[in-house]
Amino acid sequence: MAFGSPDNCRLSDLGLIAAGSGSSTSGSATSQKKLRADCANSSSATNVRLWGSFSSPDQSQMMSGTVLDDDPEDYTYEVDTNDSSVGGSVTTDSPSTYGIGTYFMSRCWNLNTTFIQNTWEAVIATGSIFGSGTTTNETAVTTDWSMSLQGNNTGTGSVYIRQTLDGSSAWKKFFGLDSGTDWMGRVTANVNRTSSGGGGGE
Repeated sequence: MAFGSPDNCRLSDLGLIAAGSGSSTSGSATSQKKLRADCANSSSATNVRLWGSFSSPDQSQMMSGTVLDDDPEDYTYEVDTNDSSVGGSVTTDSPSTYGIGTYFMSRCWNLNTTFIQNTWEAVIATGSIFGSGTTTNETAVTTDWSMSLQGNNTGTGSVYIRQTLDGSSAWKKFFGLDSGTDWMGRVTANVNRTSSGGGGGE
């Protein structure tokens, strides 16, 4: 299941997330957790639901809110063989933009920002013009990215800048379950590299 499409949510995983350990792959909390008292950190009589009260945005929402800040025309960067890399910056909307559970921001997102900022990566989607990608200056909702360019290779290609989730983490299992790699925000940067001329790379 993609992020934000839960199946078989477990209190043990939510307990790890609410303790700021969403990256944990241990599979269970170290002690028994109570949904309202521990996960919601609430003493009120309000009904707390395992998914509804902690629900995240879904993947399509987070992808639609993820943009290239430099906004190249048609999301395409024009570079040439004089350029050794291409890059820019990316922003994704705060999850609070969307319809989320009462406790998602305070008890999930805000307690796991270090983990979330470390999920950013720049990876090759298509094309043979690229070398390897890096991200820097990451926060939970922004990152700078760079992709090296391969020798004098020319042509077109594309790069995913995304928040990639380890399928074995408590965060991924609670909010999406699937054991495979998944992502939250993602945007595609297209690159056109020519043999010479004025490029727009870095």
